[in-house]
This record gives sequence, structure tokens and C-alpha cells, in this order.
Amino acid sequence: MNRFQEQVVLISGGLGAMGMAIARRLLSEGGRVVLGDLAQDHEARIAAAFPTGPRPEGLVLDVTRAESWEQAVAHVLGLHGHLDVLVNNAGVVSTQSVAFDAIDLDEWRRVFEINVDGTLLGLQAGMRAMKTQRGRGGAIVNIGSIAGYVGSKEGGTYGASKAAVRNMTQQAAISAARNGYGVRVNAVHPGYVWTPLIERKLIDQFGSEEKARAAVCAMNPLGEIVKVEDVAAAVAFLASPDAKMITGADLVIDGGRLIQ
Repeated sequence: MNRFQEQVVLISGGLGAMGMAIARRLLSEGGRVVLGDLAQDHEARIAAAFPTGPRPEGLVLDVTRAESWEQAVAHVLGLHGHLDVLVNNAGVVSTQSVAFDAIDLDEWRRVFEINVDGTLLGLQAGMRAMKTQRGRGGAIVNIGSIAGYVGSKEGGTYGASKAAVRNMTQQAAISAARNGYGVRVNAVHPGYVWTPLIERKLIDQFGSEEKARAAVCAMNPLGEIVKVEDVAAAVAFLASPDAKMITGADLVIDGGRLIQ
């Protein structure tokens, strides 16, 4: 498939496992991909992750700063002339697993600054660029989590931040549609995805990689772990012309865990 032929894609948090997987999928479908990330060594990391075939570009992006978003989008527009897809992928989990009444306010603010403020600023920067592209429009995909749908014993900070992402998706989608921007906004909500970040957390929790993998498989009715490639496929669908009449939607990728 070449659903993204001649389309330009910007992915925040692009140097992480999820960002790389999304980039790989969209590159395989003909897209031109730019990875925005706070890390400074993007050239070396991109070269290592993409030794052959089409390779994404990289730029420094601090999702918590409006001026950094403006500079990133201006760079993409200056280089390619248009921006067709934005993936708000940057995010963090809380370093604390505590009861809700024990949540530390500084930690709450840190997580919300990245997960919520970063998504807001990305939505705004992307919508402003895309709404001027008459005839092209654009698509924005936010990365949420099934944690935003349910309560938890000790994950209130992260869950609340992802619930905010879910509602922001709907707010931005209806605003863009009713204002005639030609911009679609949707969200993908994964369950536990086996990334290095989650792997470390689960191994600490369950004691070994084998036990962690078994526990995650047991959580999902389909009996398999969600992979970054599964999330990338969902992002590709929502960003593509195949989803041209879908906006404000939540696509859950969790092996059935949420509905059990």
C-alpha cells in the first residue's frame, strides 16, 4: 500500500520504540516522516534504527513548549511545503505507584505537562498548519491509553492524564470539523505495549521477564501481548484516506482487555 505517498508526517516522541514503529509503518506506505524528540542524538539513533531503506528525518522537539512546536512545524513546512499527518506520541508514565490520596502534586504536574499540555500544544500547532492547506487538510492521531477509561488502585496520575487526552481528541475533532478546517482528529488507546519502558516496569513488578510476559498475556482475552507494530497499524489506518469519514474516534488496541 502507498496510502501516504507524497504525504509528510511529524511524530512527537519519535525516537522511542512506539515512535520508531509508527515511522517504520508510514515510511513503508510511502510517507515522508520527521521524528521530533527531546533527545539531541537523533541522527545517530535514526541511522542505527534504519540501516537500510527509506529513513526518517529528525529534529529536536520539546512538546511542553509552544515555541518548540512552532519551530518544528515551521521546519517541516519550510522543508516540505506541507504537513499532512501529526502523531502526538510523546508521553510518560508516572514514577510513583501510590494510592490516590498520596499522589505527589509535583509528579502530577510533571506527567500532565508532558501528556496533556504536550498533546494540547501539538494539536494547536498541527491544526493551525493544516487548516491553511485548502484541498489537503490533514489528520492528527493522539496516543492515549486504556488507563484513561478506568480507575486503578495506584495509577491515578497517568490514568487521569490519558482521560484528558481522550476528551481533548473529541474537543479538537468537533472544533476542527465545525470550523471547516478539513482536519480529522482521532486517538489510539493501547493496553500494555511491550516497549523497553514498560518492560522495565513490569519486570520490577513481576520479578522476571518470563513472568511479566505471562502476566500480560493473561490480562488480554486474546492471549497475546500488544506490540508496537499493532499500534502503528492502527495509527496508519486512522491517518489514512481509508478513515476519511472518521473523526473524534477512539480506537482501542488491547486484545480485549477493556471489555472483559
